[in-house]
Amino acid sequence: MIDIAQISNFKVFPKHTGVWEGTWTILNADFQETQRFTAVLTQKIVDNEWRQTNVQTYANGKTETQNFVGHVVGEGQVEIESPDSIFSNYKTLATEVGNHLIVFQIWDKATNILRAVETINLVSDNRRIRTTQSLTEDGKLRGVMVIVEQKIE
Repeated sequence: MIDIAQISNFKVFPKHTGVWEGTWTILNADFQETQRFTAVLTQKIVDNEWRQTNVQTYANGKTETQNFVGHVVGEGQVEIESPDSIFSNYKTLATEVGNHLIVFQIWDKATNILRAVETINLVSDNRRIRTTQSLTEDGKLRGVMVIVEQKIE
């Protein structure tokens, strides 16, 4: 019998459960702001799966919802997928680093080319800072995203 690690016993993922709210700022490769919005993320562990729902709200009042499900693939590692069309072409591996950091690597499923790297730094029990480097298919910087979040529940 294969012993599957329990995500609830991981060092970092359980610290991220709850409801988080923050401002997302997206910059292009020249570091000019192209988009800004707020988002509320609900993150929980259910049946040894990471379940996440993002609700983004834009200045014009428009909202978008995205869903993600993660499965344990190793100690401190979760593979995250999304049924939502914008993310369904990507595979994501999230890896705990130390006691406060999660590093996400995101590849294009069709080409296996790395398209983004994200870090989430839990700077306190209720505050985290996230940064994402988005890459073009040929490995050039496409843009950067910075997210500052507070735990609200």
